[in-house]
Amino acid sequence: MSRAGLLLAVAAALAAVASGCGFGPGDAAEGQVELRVTREFGAVPMVTATLEDPTESDTVARVLDANADIETSYGGNFVDSIDGYSGSAAGGGAEDWFFFVNGYFSDVGAGEARVRPGDRIWWDYRYWSAAYRVPAVVGSWPEPFLHGYDGERPATIVECLTDREPCARVVAALAAEGVEPRLVASRRPVPHPDELRVLVGPWRTLRSDPTARQIEDGPGASGVYATFERCDGGFALTPADDHGRPAERLAGAGLIAAVRDGEEQPTWVVTGTREAAVGDAAAALGSDALRDRYAVAVSGAEASALPAATGAGSGTESCR
Repeated sequence: MSRAGLLLAVAAALAAVASGCGFGPGDAAEGQVELRVTREFGAVPMVTATLEDPTESDTVARVLDANADIETSYGGNFVDSIDGYSGSAAGGGAEDWFFFVNGYFSDVGAGEARVRPGDRIWWDYRYWSAAYRVPAVVGSWPEPFLHGYDGERPATIVECLTDREPCARVVAALAAEGVEPRLVASRRPVPHPDELRVLVGPWRTLRSDPTARQIEDGPGASGVYATFERCDGGFALTPADDHGRPAERLAGAGLIAAVRDGEEQPTWVVTGTREAAVGDAAAALGSDALRDRYAVAVSGAEASALPAATGAGSGTESCR
């Protein structure tokens, strides 16, 4: 390249830097990103922070690095440690860091996952022996219903497979967050792979849906630390602890959880062992019950985090 050509190239590069094109942080988008860092399936809070008006260069790793002391590997794409807590890759144990964006388990590394206005980023340090991959969680409510995985609001359908009242409660909870779901009443669940589904009904009906039925195969299959089991002619909900060990069977309990089949949109279930328990679960839908929780078991007016506390039961108690 001639001297004149070199000077022109340098001038063009400087102009690009000045304009923000190709270099620097890039254009900012108006809005807020929320970061939450916890341990033990959300039970122990560590960091809460926000980022205003994220730029095109902001990633999950960059947001975390600005608010916590971290160690990374693989060119900054993999987070080994946050505020002194090291994952199993660094420490050789059975605990590690996992992150979700708007309730979706990320399928790319933290250094590649771009953030957008409205995103809720959740890092959690947990045991992974029972379920290494948890495809979807409920703990970032009202996400993913507002911004989905890529910043675009997904279409939402509420499938009503029970009495009208629980379904109306679910629709009202979504509407309060600015979501306008499509309500469909049916006898059996119907696949809608491109829509976020909320299945509302007793487990005996919901279990005909292949995605929802993953719950019966345990945490390793569904990512939900609870199962439904046959009990006294019906079904009982059996919560599991953080190692996947069953606790006491509950014949009158509800469940709020999210499951996912491959790359399809998540399917949320608002369900229970009987119709009354479905109503209890629907009434619990909201931030107070769901915040920083992988899934929730509901008994009457009480919502309990899943996994269940260690030693909550032997798994061999009679149904109640």
